[in-house]
Amino acid sequence: MFRLQNQLTGQIQEFPNRAALMIGLEGEENRCLQLNRSATLFIYHCDKQDNVLESMELTIPPTEGKEIKELLGDFGLKKEEKTSFWSRSKAPKDQSESQPDQNISRQKGGLKNWLKGFLWLLPTVLSLASFALAYQSLYLVKHSSQENIRVEEIKSNSTDQVADVFCRYFISAYFSKNSNLEDYLSKNLSKEALEQEKGTPVSVLLEKQKENGKQIEVTYVLSLRSDDEGVISKRLKLIIEADQEAKYGYLVMQKTALFAYP
Repeated sequence: MFRLQNQLTGQIQEFPNRAALMIGLEGEENRCLQLNRSATLFIYHCDKQDNVLESMELTIPPTEGKEIKELLGDFGLKKEEKTSFWSRSKAPKDQSESQPDQNISRQKGGLKNWLKGFLWLLPTVLSLASFALAYQSLYLVKHSSQENIRVEEIKSNSTDQVADVFCRYFISAYFSKNSNLEDYLSKNLSKEALEQEKGTPVSVLLEKQKENGKQIEVTYVLSLRSDDEGVISKRLKLIIEADQEAKYGYLVMQKTALFAYP
């Protein structure tokens, strides 16, 4: 998990992985370019227990023509250190001394009595152990299916969140006519083919998200400010698809579609 904090405003954003972090940083860079200002960001890489693995400070937009990916370098690639199961202290050696000969026979007699009692209790112990194992097996089978359902729900929610983050920063790059707009588009779609809508997004509200096979249809309601019409509302529909080779993990597959709203 990654946490992004703006030094000036104190705003904190969280991202599930490095690809989502890159999208967030690109969006912050686009926002700073539109407002003609710079921002200092603190980036934290945390493990599942929210412990900070590494951190860095980043100023955007980058100077000397560098890209954000170049400034990040290997940040975020560090994995959690696992504690070895065998790194434990060794037990002290047995320092007991042998007993005198006269105590050996007494110990043997006590051992025989203990064995008799153990053999008498053994059937009862085995019965209780069998019952406990049967109950534990039933419990594990029942709760294993529930945990699998929870894991699938978490994976689904995580995918939806990353797709939403991708779309929001694509919208920012689209309306600002950013030079890296092609990083968001599939190979069959060029930025020249997109209709360049005039206006600056004031608000971006997710209306619905629908999966169609490998593709995801995402619809937003936008409030756009323009010099000619003031603030107007429009509905924007995007068709995106996950792509492991893409810079941000997703690609826009079809031309953007803007409709009047409501």
